[in-house]
Amino acid sequence: MEIAKAAHLNRTATLADVGNVACFVASDKAGAITDATVNISAGAIVDY
Repeated sequence: MEIAKAAHLNRTATLADVGNVACFVASDKAGAITDATVNISAGAIVDY
């Protein structure tokens, strides 16, 4: 896949990755996070 080659981690995010992030953001461990966007593109999209 071209997207995987372009990503910093050389892979694309899996459904498990998305689920793990969703569980974290919904958990008490993320209680101090407000108004944030979580990038789970495996480095294909770089935010600054």
